[in-house]
Amino acid sequence: MTVVKDNANEILINYLHEHGIKQNFVAQKMGISSPTFGSRLHGRLKFDADFAVAVSKALGIDVDIFLK
Repeated sequence: MTVVKDNANEILINYLHEHGIKQNFVAQKMGISSPTFGSRLHGRLKFDADFAVAVSKALGIDVDIFLK
């Protein structure tokens, strides 16, 4: 069972766009490469609960935005 919303990556894409936040900035704050971040963002790699927690911490937002 997955705890992450099916459209969690779309939620994140919209959040970044609405707030003018660059993918590279978030990737650096998370300590991961920009290509890895992009792969999770665009569905090439799984957007799982661990990624949801890490990205929400990096952005200072509530992880619930990504969870079912």
